[in-house]
This record gives sequence, C-alpha cells and structure tokens, in this order.
Amino acid sequence: MCKLVSIILPIYNGEKYMRQSIDSVLAQTYTNWELLIIDDGSTDRTAEIASEYLNKDSRIHYYKNPQNMRLPRTLNRGFSLARGAYLTWTSDDNYYYPTALEQMVTALEAERKDFVFASCDVIDGEGKIVECIMVSDRAKKSIVGSNPVGACFLYTRKVYETVGDYDPEMTLVEDFDYWQRICMKFPPACISEKLYAYRWHDGALTSTMRKDTFNRRLETCLLKNRPGFGTLDWESLYYYYYGLYTCRKNLGDDKNPYEWKHRFYSILYFWLRRVPNKLRRMLRK
Repeated sequence: MCKLVSIILPIYNGEKYMRQSIDSVLAQTYTNWELLIIDDGSTDRTAEIASEYLNKDSRIHYYKNPQNMRLPRTLNRGFSLARGAYLTWTSDDNYYYPTALEQMVTALEAERKDFVFASCDVIDGEGKIVECIMVSDRAKKSIVGSNPVGACFLYTRKVYETVGDYDPEMTLVEDFDYWQRICMKFPPACISEKLYAYRWHDGALTSTMRKDTFNRRLETCLLKNRPGFGTLDWESLYYYYYGLYTCRKNLGDDKNPYEWKHRFYSILYFWLRRVPNKLRRMLRK
C-alpha cells in the first residue's frame, strides 16, 4: 500500500499563483497525499480560493493562523497537523511536475534513504523557464557551506521526529538550516531529473529580503551548524569557508575574517579537484 505524503502549503496573500500550485498537486501520478493549506493571515482572496478546492477534493485541508506568524512557525503548525509517513512543503507561486511525488517516494524506498531532493526549473513571473537548479551527489559535501537542495524535496517522518521543528530564529534561511540539520544525520538521495518549477519574481520572499539581513543570518546558520558535521575533509572545508567568506563579502566588510582560510582551501580545490577534472576531459577527447 502506498504511504501517505503530507504536503504543507504555507501562504500569505497568494491569490495570484495559488491555483497553479494546488492544481499541480491534484495532477500528481502519486495519489495518496494530503495537502494542508496554512494561511498566515492573508487579506486577499486566498481563503475564498482555498474554499473552492476544499469542495473539490477531500484530500485538501485549510487552516488559518490567528495572526501572522511568518514562515518557520507556519511550517511548524502545518507539520504538527500532518499525518503522512512522508513530508514536504511547497510554495503558492511554485508548482510540481506530474511525477514529482512518485519519483521522490520511489527514490527514498529504493535507496532506503530518509531525505531526497530533485533538480528544478527556475521560471519568471510569466512562467518562462530562465534557468535551472541541478542537483548531484556533490551536494553531500557542499551542504556544509551552501544550499544545494533547491525547492523540490521529500523526507520521512523519522527525519521530522529526529530533527524537530523549523527554527523561527532562522527566518530567510529556515529551509537551509533545516537541510543542514537533516544532513548531519541522514545522507540524502539526489534525483537529477527536473521535477519542479521554482518561480523567481518581484514578489517572491527571496527577491524582496534585505541583503544584509539575509547574509548575517546565513553566516549565523553556518557557524551554528558546523559542529554537527564533525570532522570535514578538505573539499567540504572549501565549501564551508567559501560560504562564510561570501557572506562577509556581500556585507561589504573591508576586513573579511575568513579570507585566508578561503584562499587556502580555494588553492587546494583548484589543484586537487579542478586540475584533475580538466585533465580527465582532455584525455577523453
């Protein structure tokens, strides 16, 4: 019997794109799912549109927060209500491709893993594909310093019970913080096929956030979670110090405290990773 997948849809004034997001769940080839729409105090037609879908499909549920709680707490409320063996969340302005859930569930079960993520297309406000986010096994090393997960993912209830809630103090990087906390304990599976459309537009949270706040919070996240990864090899240290160095660079700091370690591991990465890769490509030709 197919296990239940719980999909959390946190939403705030998302009337513009939410139909496409919900319709993409309804179109899934994997049909044993529940969709929990968690309205974070919307003042537009979000509640009205959600009500239409409640009457269409009993697998869809709607809850409204008593006040605006922001994303991490809204996610936490959603997952506390979820019943599924597999868990994920999506956004009102993004959407799944039809086989997304089926392929992620299959990957978790075939590889006996607890966390999986997939490649995705990046689209603009009109739905045109402008680039893509490709994932690979290298994510297992780069996760310590950057976010390789993207927006299409699935994890088991075991992960949720082990890792716990999203951290309200990590707003703007709450997802990356959670992926790091997962990967400390659960090696991920990666699906190279694109299974999701991630929309980048002027109204998206990631496009409107203040750069300085984001980079300071990201630096805090990297430093906080570093001990959980234990001993790192040179390649993982390269990604770690590259992430920290980039945070301070984006903040415009004249004296970057991570500069020398970043330089050292960048040199190692060049000679031990890039040069051998270039030689292998030349030999294949």
